[in-house]
Amino acid sequence: MSQSSQSATRRPISIADIYFMSKELERKGADVIHLDVGEPDFQPPHQVVAATRNALSEDRGRYTAAAGISELRNSIARHLNAKYATQIGPEQVLFTAGGRLGLYLAFLTLPKRAKVGIITPDWPAYRDICKMMDFQTVFFTTSLENSWAPDLSELESADFDALVLNYPNNPTGKILDSETFDRITEIIARKNALIISDEVYSEYVFLKPGNFRSLLQAKQNTRFILATSLSKSYAMTGYRAGYLISDKATIGEMERINSIILTSAPEFVQYGAIAALECADYVRDKLQLIEGRRDIAVKTLRECGYSEFHEPEGSLYVFPKIRGARGPIDSEALALHLLETAHVSVTPGTVFGEQFRDFIRITLLQNEERIEKGIRLIGSALKDF
Repeated sequence: MSQSSQSATRRPISIADIYFMSKELERKGADVIHLDVGEPDFQPPHQVVAATRNALSEDRGRYTAAAGISELRNSIARHLNAKYATQIGPEQVLFTAGGRLGLYLAFLTLPKRAKVGIITPDWPAYRDICKMMDFQTVFFTTSLENSWAPDLSELESADFDALVLNYPNNPTGKILDSETFDRITEIIARKNALIISDEVYSEYVFLKPGNFRSLLQAKQNTRFILATSLSKSYAMTGYRAGYLISDKATIGEMERINSIILTSAPEFVQYGAIAALECADYVRDKLQLIEGRRDIAVKTLRECGYSEFHEPEGSLYVFPKIRGARGPIDSEALALHLLETAHVSVTPGTVFGEQFRDFIRITLLQNEERIEKGIRLIGSALKDF
């Protein structure tokens, strides 16, 4: 059976599939180079651990308001206002158990059978939520050849109730330039559609300050929900700490839903989150760390003869197009081959859309030596294809 026939009959591989296969190899004693999941390999700030421990010791493990404790909502508002020169009030903030649940709450505000625009390649959670809620999806495909920039004329002519933005982008590392950002928000404002902006990687921007624009800085008066979390920028993946920003009425609606689903995020986690927002030096240090890793990954890819990728402007990933010695190959087959033969774990491009079968996502969350070694092993493995 050919490679393409095998991939056609096999269930698509997910990020979780690759990750759990790699963990099973580790359980058997293998040393796996993890270039797969977006989980930081560094620890949260010590202030976060201390604040969480202190909250537990002080019996702060109780129910709270569904939107979060007032101290935290005020801290988030102050943090964003200082960062983006905005005027967010605490009543525009909802804290919940992770960015993924935050996105789910955002989608729940849409009407039944809503049409949701998604710019691909995209994090699969967006389409998964749409499928679960029976929403219609309208895909806007971008390309490496066009530096992953969305086609504004397609956005202009399409019909949708909401558009998902994810910049800095997972998996491409793309950041919208100011002109494109302004045009998109202008188009959405004219349509009176909702923008759901996933800004989880907003602390990982490698361009000079000011190049990345948060939706909070939009010139247009757009309807929006901003979703983010502390998982990436503060390495708090297991804390499940995320928050949403929107207008007061929309926050109230999501607060009601959050109370039904969750009651509230754990109280002690909320005190840890307050401490995290005071750790600006930590965030700057990790940005420099990841930028250095980005540089090593880019350099090594080029040395290995793979230059078909967009040099990441932000986020935690590189998304190169792959070719074997005999031409284009199936990224799922490569991912399995790499894991089994070289103990390197990567994410196949099909995770982000079937049309990206000849791409892989490389995560910048191992030290520089292991990133370089992993990419060179990928280069060696491609000679077998």
